[in-house]
Amino acid sequence: MAQSLLQVALFLFLIALANVLKRTGLFSEREGATLSKITLNITLPAAIVASFNTFKLDYSLLVLILYGILANVVLMVFSYLSMRKESNGLKGYALLCGSTYNVGNFSFPFVQALYGPPALVAASLFDLGNALMTTGFTYSLASTTAGGTKPNTKDLLTKLFTSAPFITYLIMISLSFANLTLPRFFQDWMQTIGKANPIIAMLMIGFMLDIRFQKGWIKKSFVLLIIRYSLATVFAYFIIKHTQFSQVIRFTLALAVFSPISTSSVAFTEKISDQGKLASFTSSLSVMTSALCYVVLTPLLS
Repeated sequence: MAQSLLQVALFLFLIALANVLKRTGLFSEREGATLSKITLNITLPAAIVASFNTFKLDYSLLVLILYGILANVVLMVFSYLSMRKESNGLKGYALLCGSTYNVGNFSFPFVQALYGPPALVAASLFDLGNALMTTGFTYSLASTTAGGTKPNTKDLLTKLFTSAPFITYLIMISLSFANLTLPRFFQDWMQTIGKANPIIAMLMIGFMLDIRFQKGWIKKSFVLLIIRYSLATVFAYFIIKHTQFSQVIRFTLALAVFSPISTSSVAFTEKISDQGKLASFTSSLSVMTSALCYVVLTPLLS
């Protein structure tokens, strides 16, 4: 337990350090954007490859893709209902920021450090379902609701299949189905590169964390966050008490449902409505809330 808490404390320290250094002017959000590209295109895919190659995939775990989809759908319904009397722009904001999870950049480093390859594989499968919703159905529905132009199928597929983590998920699952493994030297390379992912991801979150708000934002943000974390508690309880997965898988999913809002949701909200700054504020609050939840949950799940 003590080791787990120290690991979480280290990650929170890196977030705080990066944010302080940004506020002193030594770094800016541009560095956060650069680290985001490094994480999404290099270190995160490497960590995924390394985990799939050191853990034999149990095909019953493919149901975790469905879990990622269902969690998004439930959150989306409750979030939309909470804003049903608001403007179309706010309804679109609720759909995107009330649902969707930032599993890749936030949860992966924690479960990678705490539980190892099996946990990262489980989180990857959950995130595959989450990605299908975030970049596909949720984005399309939110855009239509907000009154913007509905993304066409080509646009949605382009977003999915230009996502390095998403492509990596598909490749590694396909290799597992075919009982194929990558060359040993390549596995070693990926494992080495993947080890950098937690540190880079935490620094990126710190650089991009920015709390600037208007008075009217507080209530709207709190409504969505209360929905997100109340339902996360329900999801986690169900997963731990009423599923037959191994302890590591159950604990991984319990942490995954407490992930903050997907960074893609902020960009999508800005694109389809005039609520981009509100989405950014809500996203930053969700990062801090998720960090606090992980501090509380980690000792309980150790």
